[in-house]
Amino acid sequence: MSLVSATTPLVAAEQLGVASTAAPRLLLPEARTVFEQRAQRFHTLIPSHPLAQWLSFCAHLAEVQHELVPQIIIAPSYELADLAITHWQADSSWTYWQQVLQAMLGKVTAPEQQALIEQLQTWDQAQWQAEAQALLLGNELSHPEAAPFIAAALQVEWTAKASHAPLPKQADLPTDAPVCPVCGSHPMVSVVHTGDPTHGVRYLVCSLCNSQWYATRAKCTNCDSPKPVNLLGESSEAAVQGECCDACHSYVKLLSLLKDIRLDPCADDLATLGLDTALAEAKYQRAARNLFLPE
Repeated sequence: MSLVSATTPLVAAEQLGVASTAAPRLLLPEARTVFEQRAQRFHTLIPSHPLAQWLSFCAHLAEVQHELVPQIIIAPSYELADLAITHWQADSSWTYWQQVLQAMLGKVTAPEQQALIEQLQTWDQAQWQAEAQALLLGNELSHPEAAPFIAAALQVEWTAKASHAPLPKQADLPTDAPVCPVCGSHPMVSVVHTGDPTHGVRYLVCSLCNSQWYATRAKCTNCDSPKPVNLLGESSEAAVQGECCDACHSYVKLLSLLKDIRLDPCADDLATLGLDTALAEAKYQRAARNLFLPE
């Protein structure tokens, strides 16, 4: 994959202007539809894609997540503070991983995927708890092959709960927060929206709870440097590009719904892993997480 020139910086943030006061600073997820739409996007991307088998696997995971949403138990008085990843402790009641594995066993057809699921079903509760805690906190997993299944279980729980949490006042939300103001997880990608009241506004998308929070355009979300960032991709018109910072040498993918309304944060992130490879070769490090990818 070739990249557009790194010598042409994106328009400076002050030239883009600030978000309209009508644009909310935080968008909580719609748990009833987010995974269903994600699965549909995966299926759209699969034909003729070099990573078709991997994307098909992820599509099935998203379908399972959609099916699990109604089963998530949510306390009547749930607060945003309850969603902080630093507060979570897995216990014997955390069994969503079992439902994910059982449902996936009925969907996948590749023998190696079925064998992996059957192997993971032999784990005890303590092992799943430890691996889930490690994934949440960004620590290395003992068994990275389990990451997509753990991520699916955690995402569906956090997304369902975030969708029912009370929305805080705008004034109480941090500006350009580097991590999710709902749960404290790292972003997966950033998305430029289309349509009022968020037209042209950039939001970072949480890798865990799927909440989205406002991020100033043309500004590094990793180091907060005032130095202009660059957009690198297959072409200047590509809907998915890497927003690259030469101060900290990191990037976060930018998905422009202005260019393609069909984009999904998770599906299109995983469908453009070739861009990650090209950016790594250009000496940029990814400053975002996709929990389906073992680190």
